Amino acid sequence: MGSTFKATLVALLRTPAALIWTLAFPVLMATLFVFMFSSMRSDGSIDAVPVAVVADEAWDASPFAQVVDALAGAEGAGDGSVSDGSAAADPDDGSALLSVVRADDRQQAEELFESGEVDGVFSVDTTGGVSLTVASESSAAHQRDRGGAYGVNRSILESIASSYAQSRALIERIAETDPASLSDPAAVARALSLSADSERISPTRGTPDDTIRYYYALLGMAVMFTAQLSMIAVASLQPTVSMTAARRCVAGVSRIRQLAGALLASWLLAFAFLTAAFFYIRFAAGIDFQGREGLCLLGVAAGSCLASGLGALIASLPLRGGVSTGSGILTGLTCVLSVFAGLYGEPVMELADSIARAVPLSTWVNPVRLVCDLFYSLYYYESLAPFAARLLACLAFGALLFGLAAPLFRRQRHAHL
Repeated sequence: MGSTFKATLVALLRTPAALIWTLAFPVLMATLFVFMFSSMRSDGSIDAVPVAVVADEAWDASPFAQVVDALAGAEGAGDGSVSDGSAAADPDDGSALLSVVRADDRQQAEELFESGEVDGVFSVDTTGGVSLTVASESSAAHQRDRGGAYGVNRSILESIASSYAQSRALIERIAETDPASLSDPAAVARALSLSADSERISPTRGTPDDTIRYYYALLGMAVMFTAQLSMIAVASLQPTVSMTAARRCVAGVSRIRQLAGALLASWLLAFAFLTAAFFYIRFAAGIDFQGREGLCLLGVAAGSCLASGLGALIASLPLRGGVSTGSGILTGLTCVLSVFAGLYGEPVMELADSIARAVPLSTWVNPVRLVCDLFYSLYYYESLAPFAARLLACLAFGALLFGLAAPLFRRQRHAHL
């Protein structure tokens, strides 16, 4: 087993194709992703929602104007200091929820809205009621620059308007039933739930960033490419490949021990190459793994186990053409499975998500998607349960594939030896 391990390790390091596909290719793809997604990466801050307000007398007299000013983070935004289409707050500083544009009248506000410069229009009528004008989520004018963000912006504006309306209705009801309680600010705060104790609970660990998923899918693809190593290693044990393999076949070493030595060497190289790709993605590409790099390396080891088992199974099949046929099968399989992990762009990612929602089992039987979700779960979820489940799935797949490969490899016969 030891001699097989050493011989396999040296042979794989001397195989240019193995080094290109398992080490150079993931690094090259990650570099391309850096340039492709550099302008799309999120820094974790929330872009202020552009909204116009009809700054008439009713607006200036309404408490809602103060609410909007507070959400805009602007000093003096409601005192008329900003007008004629000028923004009341800097939308790029990340501190404001709203970017307010004051319009002198309704017509000017609607012009801003129809051109897509703002995502909604707030106005106040003579009774103090607040109205909000928004377009449909498919509005071409608003989707043009912000894409899917308009739907989120629209929901934020609707939430602000409805929350204010509910609070206003509650205060009016208290004024009718118990006017004296309004003299106590603490009672009003309790009624509006302003002083209630709260606990921050986040369903996700990391800030949502769609571009990160492509790097995770790339890691899944890289794992599949390392199956080439074990396929080459196991195929090289066939006595018809070389004189060295023929001598090893008749040397008295069991076929299973030879297989184990070859798989151990290929797994070690796969783990080393994937670790190098992982650190390149982490530090050179700047992809965040939420401080769980140690667990990521554990996932890399499990993914290498899966890939080694798959490569061994392909090499143990009675294929015509030997290594070249096995390499073609693995390359084609990797490219096809990467489609269902969403690697090839936003439309493909949407297709992959649609398939995953329709057939959840597909995310567990597709090795590329399984590895992608393994890293995804570390980034997004506080709980380690989703990661642990996928880690065990990778190890189970690796053990299953090795279990299928071992008897096929052992039963191979070569009558001319």
